[in-house]
Amino acid sequence: MKNNNSWIRSLFGLKTTRQAKLPAQATAAPPTASNLSKIRSMNVRDTGPAIWKIGDIILSEYEVTGIVGEGGMGIVYKVYHRPWRMVMAVKSPRPEIFSRRGGKENFIHEAETWVNLSAYPHLVRCYAVHMLGGIPRVFAEYVEGGSLADWIRQRRLYAGGPDQVLERILDISIQFAWGLHFAHEQGLVHQDIKPANVMLTPEGLAKVTDFGLAKARIIAGEEQQVSDGKSGQSILVSSGGMTLAYCSPEQAAGQALSRKTDIWSWGLSVLEMFTGEVTWTIGIAAQEVLSDYEGLDPAIPKLPDDVINLLQKCFQPLPDDRPATMLEVAKELQLIYARTLGRSYSRIRPEPAAVQVSSLINQGYSLLQLGRPEEARIFYEKAIRLDPNSADAYYNLGGALQELGQLEGALDAYREAIRLKPDDVEAYNHQGNVLGQLGRSEEALLSFEQAIRLGPTYGSAYYNRGIVLEQLGRLQEALSSFEQAIRLDANFTTFAPIYLRKGLVLRASGKPAEALSAVEKAIKLDFTTADAHYMRGSLLREFGRLAEALISLEQAIRLNPKLALAYYQKGLALAASGRFKEALTAFEQTIRLDPTSVPAHFNRGNVLLELGQLKEALSAYEQTLRLSPDHARAWTNKGATLAKLGRLDEALVALEQASCLNPKDALTYMNKGSVLMQLGRRGEAMAALALAARLQS
Repeated sequence: MKNNNSWIRSLFGLKTTRQAKLPAQATAAPPTASNLSKIRSMNVRDTGPAIWKIGDIILSEYEVTGIVGEGGMGIVYKVYHRPWRMVMAVKSPRPEIFSRRGGKENFIHEAETWVNLSAYPHLVRCYAVHMLGGIPRVFAEYVEGGSLADWIRQRRLYAGGPDQVLERILDISIQFAWGLHFAHEQGLVHQDIKPANVMLTPEGLAKVTDFGLAKARIIAGEEQQVSDGKSGQSILVSSGGMTLAYCSPEQAAGQALSRKTDIWSWGLSVLEMFTGEVTWTIGIAAQEVLSDYEGLDPAIPKLPDDVINLLQKCFQPLPDDRPATMLEVAKELQLIYARTLGRSYSRIRPEPAAVQVSSLINQGYSLLQLGRPEEARIFYEKAIRLDPNSADAYYNLGGALQELGQLEGALDAYREAIRLKPDDVEAYNHQGNVLGQLGRSEEALLSFEQAIRLGPTYGSAYYNRGIVLEQLGRLQEALSSFEQAIRLDANFTTFAPIYLRKGLVLRASGKPAEALSAVEKAIKLDFTTADAHYMRGSLLREFGRLAEALISLEQAIRLNPKLALAYYQKGLALAASGRFKEALTAFEQTIRLDPTSVPAHFNRGNVLLELGQLKEALSAYEQTLRLSPDHARAWTNKGATLAKLGRLDEALVALEQASCLNPKDALTYMNKGSVLMQLGRRGEAMAALALAARLQS
């Protein structure tokens, strides 16, 4: 059993403490600051296909459920995030736009400006950027109603009577302005304001989206036409990242940009709501378009004179002559609303808090998702200074410190989170993870047990308890714990690592067929896990299905070229197939990756012996014994090799050592008998051979 557990521990491509960081209680609603910040960053690997298909499972957590839109710059996928039980939008640029050196890194850098933007009701939230399939993907809030461009094109904006339509247009315009003002106050200029970058809920709540992504278009390096949707209308996008139909004079001239640029583009977006379509080619023609406006569409109310006056201010050629802020524009538009419709505007502008603890926590979370735990730690510590009694801040600080490898500090943070919130299931769960990393398995087990008492259906605690039980050699209990996680928590029914863990335990329990079934389930759920292919190959080799084993092991190596164990198992499969030269290459690659691998050195010796390279085989066995002096079979094979080289006295010494280490190995006595016979010690030889026969029977 000890050897089996060692074998399990050697297969830690998945770290014990980095798995199953799922929420204890997920809700159907979008996550609040509290529950959003409680999801831990995964160790995201750059794996998977560039193009996703409906039904694909990404990172064992995201299910691709649809395609929201597709254009010249990329695809927007609709995904379901199982841990949060919520829908997200994933923006995936087309691979071909990253033609310039450093293009992907530049894209990620620009996308981070959106991730770091504080939460606000009139902005679409960006949760994280992950490099997947060689493409940086932007994971953002999904807004069910579609974009303002969709509402214009599909005529949803114009449903109802003239007053109802006018009220809707003014309402959206005001919210749109509020969202932009909030971003401007945080020092961010959007640079690509247009109806396609304003999302609307079915109830008409407006949210500005795609902050920071305008600059990413510079990566493309050339002009291209992007369809605005099913209408087939094409809008020219410049190499400067802007959309020409909405660009300001300073954008067109390549000059420095400010918030006044967004004011110009906002004005054009409002104008488009009253025209029903883009009737111009380039945004710098805004004044002429406004002057020529006739408003002939009977379904769209005419532009009120006050709105025309406001837009004229927004379309001043010199930025300094435009309104000072979007808030100033919004306030004037609210007055226009009241004068035109005869009633006050009913919405109240959301006031940004000076600094909110929840905002700091969420910014820290985003940084953690981007692989920047040190910066995340700073935000969490700021949150704690603002509110020393924030259990969530301590909880998340523990996560950042854990990522930084500062385990004692992480443990202190989780303990403080538990002190402030004694019923915090996740805090007990992650405290257990840290204790496990510190080698304090029994204490870790107690922590997971407490998490289970507080949250009897919390699958993550069962999963992590199973890992600790596995490490303690309590395999049946571990298996039961994994099965409980799958049974109680729907998140685990499609969580590939749990099936791999289950396979490990079943194999160590002497149930290889069931182990193979579990591992194949893991592969079906996530084809990109090298460890799963490695283990499948290992099991198939044991079943004698060598051709299939080699296919799986080759796949493991493709996914992780540094997985030494895969090369080792490949060597065993090749040797069993009689392909000794290829096996030798595989064992030597294992040794390059892991010079202390005793089995690789030993089996390299065996293959060299088969190939008749006796001196090289002897050297391999001697290296095996330097690494593991009590390796009985290495002494046996060294003795056999020395005998073939005619060094009989040395061979006998080696075989005597082997028999001392393992008195029940028939092969040792057979070789010993052969050497004694060659030395003329017939009586001793016959005794050794007789003992070998008894041990074999």
